[in-house]
Amino acid sequence: MKNRQSVTFFFLILVTKLLIPSTGLSQEKLRVGVPLFPTVSYPVFIAQEKGFFEKNGLKAEIIRINSEPTTYQALISGDIDATSGAPTGLVQSNLQGVPVVSLGSWDNLVSYTMATREKIDDLSQLRGKKIGVNRLGGKSSLILRVMLEDAGLNPMKDVTLLQLGGSQERLAALIRGGIDAAPVDFAFEPKMKQLGFFLVAGKKTPFMNGPITAKVSSLQSNRPKWVRFVKSYLEATHYMVTNREGSMEVLRRIIGIEDKQTLDFTYEQMRARATVDLVPPDAAVENLIKMVGYVDKRASSIEKSKLADYSILKELAQGKTAPQKK
Repeated sequence: MKNRQSVTFFFLILVTKLLIPSTGLSQEKLRVGVPLFPTVSYPVFIAQEKGFFEKNGLKAEIIRINSEPTTYQALISGDIDATSGAPTGLVQSNLQGVPVVSLGSWDNLVSYTMATREKIDDLSQLRGKKIGVNRLGGKSSLILRVMLEDAGLNPMKDVTLLQLGGSQERLAALIRGGIDAAPVDFAFEPKMKQLGFFLVAGKKTPFMNGPITAKVSSLQSNRPKWVRFVKSYLEATHYMVTNREGSMEVLRRIIGIEDKQTLDFTYEQMRARATVDLVPPDAAVENLIKMVGYVDKRASSIEKSKLADYSILKELAQGKTAPQKK
């Protein structure tokens, strides 16, 4: 009798689960590659920590990767599903015959400031100096080239470029005196001043700095997943510009800095830079192509339309005004 009651009980549980609809979306896994110093991927972390991915039926895993080439190798091989904040590989992958597209970009300005050991008034005064970059052909060196050319210098003749690694490695070399100057992420500006270094800003050049990128084949085979991803990213970007306290909590964790001045400065910079509808200006895309063209002449012939697919953003915007900054 007891066994019969147990069987009946479990049968009722099974029937109940089948008949009562689930109140939530099934959680689909998605892996996103971001840089080691991930301020350019800020909305990804907000979407993760503030529950936007989960709300939209995604179980996201954020993976920090040390270089853009490695990031795109992982994307192409399927080890990750999307990249965030890795712009030059978007162009280079398409030049190599691998169709990848940006689904939107929240940050569309050059993110570097030039830090120097000696006080200078203009970047043209770097003639004859040693400047540290991530790697020749990498994002920092390409952006640096634009900054130096704008100042009237020939980056290949008038300065010496040394390959050192990311922002943190360049900062360490600058502190040791191994280089005279380095482009550093704007988040380091307060720290550089505290350490006694000098800052020289270049022009505010439009540049698609924060694209979210996926393979065209994945977009075509599972579009609903990418709709949920873009929706989460859009909501996270809106949250970033409207909820300072909650966004600062996330920022503190992802950059590992407790200094209030640095945190306040970094947040306000990112808030001011944000493109809340995720659609970059044409000039930002054109400058990305131009920068890649410095190392691969084929870039000048690539069509901008091949680099982006904003159809999901357009779908999400139908019947709803894109969020605006307050």
